[in-house]
Amino acid sequence: MKEKHISPSLICADLCDLKNEVAELEKIGCRMLHIDIIDGVFSPDMPLGIGAVKKLRSVTGMIFDAHLMSVNNQPYVDMLLECGVDRLCFHTVFEPRPAILLRKIKAAGVKSGIAISPETKIEQIEYLLPMCDFVLLMRIDAGYAHLAGQGVYPQTEEKIEKLREYEKKYGIELEIEVDGRVGFAETEALLKLGVDTFASGTKGIFDKSRPRAENFEKLQKILDKAEE
Repeated sequence: MKEKHISPSLICADLCDLKNEVAELEKIGCRMLHIDIIDGVFSPDMPLGIGAVKKLRSVTGMIFDAHLMSVNNQPYVDMLLECGVDRLCFHTVFEPRPAILLRKIKAAGVKSGIAISPETKIEQIEYLLPMCDFVLLMRIDAGYAHLAGQGVYPQTEEKIEKLREYEKKYGIELEIEVDGRVGFAETEALLKLGVDTFASGTKGIFDKSRPRAENFEKLQKILDKAEE
């Protein structure tokens, strides 16, 4: 069975106190950190910079799970690889040569992935799947989580099923990650569908109704049930 992970979304932390925020997440048992890098063009949001990621890399041993949202992926891929991320996925909607980038990421010893927005069909990136270690499925519009009224698109289950079909077709094994409005109930439901990694934000580990340690423990218990 593939290892399951809760990947706290860094942009949901206190951006004025990132060092202590990451230290707290590590202390309560988190082993992975979801890092969204947005170029301000892919979407108007731009919450984190490469410099912050580089500094954080020097103070924590957590797995850096980088999700790149950019219209010009190449320079950001280079910079994130230099930062020492452990996993890196990007969107193909503006990328003319995605296979080249996937090979570059893998050559650096980093897990490579494709991020799939709601408007992207699995069939569009089928040929890339044998080059991927994981696929990130967006349940909301990528880069627009900050907008009020952002709803969840219902095609996630269908896309997971399609990915499993392609695994059999090509004889590969893909880790599936989901991102966007993933709360406790959603984590449990998606886990049953075979999801491996859960980017967790304000509905999950950063839910303000209880301490983060309690949120993480609750989420971890959901994952542990799948291994029993």
